[in-house]
Amino acid sequence: MQQSPVDHIIPHRGDTERFWDPDGWQPLCASCHSRKTASEDGGFGNARRQP
Repeated sequence: MQQSPVDHIIPHRGDTERFWDPDGWQPLCASCHSRKTASEDGGFGNARRQP
């Protein structure tokens, strides 16, 4: 069985409390997770979003 990546609804940016808070998690398919993460952290040549 393949698992879906767990996405942090609000990026944790190294905050361990936010990282481990299950209330801030959502399942996303791998391609949606990659696209969302890249748009937030500047991947794929995108500008990094400010919190």
